Amino acid sequence: MRVKLTSFVGLVIFALHSVEASAHPAEFERIEILTYRIAAQPFNSILYIDRAASYSHDGEYALAREDLDKAAELGDPVLAAYELGLLHDRMGEQSQAKAQYDRFLERFPNHAHALERRARLLADLGETEAAATDYVRMFEVTPRPNPGSYVSAAKMFVSESGADVSPALAMLDRGMLRLGIIPQLQQVAVELELRRGRGGRAIERLESLKPALGDGPDWNVQMAELLIAMEKVEQGRRHLSRAKTALRGLRETPARTQLSRRIVALEAILDAP
Repeated sequence: MRVKLTSFVGLVIFALHSVEASAHPAEFERIEILTYRIAAQPFNSILYIDRAASYSHDGEYALAREDLDKAAELGDPVLAAYELGLLHDRMGEQSQAKAQYDRFLERFPNHAHALERRARLLADLGETEAAATDYVRMFEVTPRPNPGSYVSAAKMFVSESGADVSPALAMLDRGMLRLGIIPQLQQVAVELELRRGRGGRAIERLESLKPALGDGPDWNVQMAELLIAMEKVEQGRRHLSRAKTALRGLRETPARTQLSRRIVALEAILDAP
């Protein structure tokens, strides 16, 4: 028994040292724990999938593939399909990644992470309609979606539809209907409204952010820029004045210094003969 235990410890130490040089600290610790658990439960396919996920995240693609192949051998291959799809995705093998996502989602159609990853992949492949379907489904099955996912979906529509930003705005509004008026989403919507020449609607959207952002210098400068662009000069000046007053009472930071420069530049434009 002592010989077997010594051999086992030696194998574990060798395995750990083989990944120590390349693994990030958090992933290395997780790999270390999973390696011990696999040694104790060598026929548990889920443990191999979990360790493959850490290897893949850390860029150790060959080791990840070995673990996923082992997991498929020991258990249900479909359970390893999502991580295998991620592995192919990270390696730039898009068709193989899509095949594995399809395989996994056929069994688990409400898996939010798989839906989002396939949506991004489909968007990269130019399959916008299919990507939008996956995004919508992902939002439906996620209790509180990440606002950034709505932004990603909106940007997909912008790159695909060119000048027509209506689908992108619809996706952002879908997110705000679900999550509330969130600056991260509404700011993108403001930019898209300006892109399609609807300054009045952009101002309405920016006005909706006042309760969230407060009557602070950033909001006032942005509002001034919009108003000045629409040739509403006096209203723009009033917002610049409020921004300058608010900045006087705040500690100077690089961001606020940059904001002050924006104010000076706007005033120079307004005062030019």
